[in-house]
Amino acid sequence: MIKQTTFEYARRGDTPLLLDLHHPGRDNPPLILFGYGGGFTKGCRTSPANDLLVHGLCDAGFAVAIPDYRLNTSAQDIDAEALQQITRLAKRVKRQGWLLKPRLYGVGLFTACEDISEALRFCQVNAARMGISGNTPNMLGISAGGLAGNTLCYPPGVWRGQFAQPAAMVSLAAPVVYGWRIAPNGPPTWIIHGKRDRILPSHDSEVTRQQAHAVGANITVTIPPNAPHIGIDKYITNTQANGGNRYFENIVTFFKTHTMESSATQSAGV
Repeated sequence: MIKQTTFEYARRGDTPLLLDLHHPGRDNPPLILFGYGGGFTKGCRTSPANDLLVHGLCDAGFAVAIPDYRLNTSAQDIDAEALQQITRLAKRVKRQGWLLKPRLYGVGLFTACEDISEALRFCQVNAARMGISGNTPNMLGISAGGLAGNTLCYPPGVWRGQFAQPAAMVSLAAPVVYGWRIAPNGPPTWIIHGKRDRILPSHDSEVTRQQAHAVGANITVTIPPNAPHIGIDKYITNTQANGGNRYFENIVTFFKTHTMESSATQSAGV
């Protein structure tokens, strides 16, 4: 039986940021942090839209943490130095020829990364209190949540060391924004981005694949021909990938593999 507990993981001024932990009931399960979508303007940790993937992951033996992160942020929500960095980086992103809308790599992306990074750190520091493994959490993100998670994995140089990284990342319908930062030493990342996506075109993930291949990064990009943007959670849950398994079953295997690798690395003190 899944048990849900709410934690305050951070504050922004007088506003608490909350996180819901969905626990499968087994001892110290590995954690997956879930980043919901919504274009950095909408979405919520309690939305029923999260249930399909969250319940599936819990049934597979994982605990799932869903943090709320700040939405509809603007220049007044960050300091002047961060705004200068974001503006400079946005110009370079635009020169890549992205089809991604500029608002998706602006202030909203930065503040989402700040908050989700803090949620990752909170979960690892408070693992015993939460009844979860103390290993570095994995992350699954959809759309905006995927953009933020990919940025934690491959942040621009000015933010290196500022953000926590997941042990491994599965991104649904989102490319790596700062493609020039893709490197072989980043967290294992699997991007699933449908050809039928009319909101975040899969073109940008195709470019991510080329950039990753060029430097030998541990990034796999899968472009299913019939996967949409809205409803990609249902698509991966119900659709078979190559080899006969559903995409979701392969995602579970991906996380279990990298959870074991993370556990072995941490046990060795690396």
